[in-house]
Amino acid sequence: MDRYQERYLAHQRRKAAVLRRLLLERHSERAYSDRPVTDEELSLVLEAADRAPSSCDRRGVSVRVVRARDDLALLGGLLVGGVGWVHRAPAVLMLWADPAAYKAPGEIAYMPYLDAGVVVGAMYLAATASGLRACYINPNIRERNYAHFAAVFGEGIYCGALAVGWPREES
Repeated sequence: MDRYQERYLAHQRRKAAVLRRLLLERHSERAYSDRPVTDEELSLVLEAADRAPSSCDRRGVSVRVVRARDDLALLGGLLVGGVGWVHRAPAVLMLWADPAAYKAPGEIAYMPYLDAGVVVGAMYLAATASGLRACYINPNIRERNYAHFAAVFGEGIYCGALAVGWPREES
């Protein structure tokens, strides 16, 4: 093996080590510092969402950023998985699928959620790489609350969300 091949292989090992470190560091965290998360600080996370693979390269899942205090409080009450904590997150990244992207028979029942799962995995790693902490919020909304949820947050297929913030000092 020549020195160029050795350098290449060493470079590949360094990249694998970085990914391994991110995978080991990544975990769900529901408590954040009060420090806001700016658009610039979220840019890598949103870029990861844009670059995540999707079924048939449809890219039918988009991200809506929620930061307004009242909207976060409402999400905390409406999202089954966010009750009691999501209102304290500096930002919530909601995952929405466009129903028009999923046209095959029966596909709309599961493909948007599979694509969103790939997106959220990429966003989790990007958040960790940026020093942020995150927690996935499942897409369950009580039936009696769904009309209000849709009126406030929009139409489409809601596929879950990622709460994002800076870690607390004691974390």
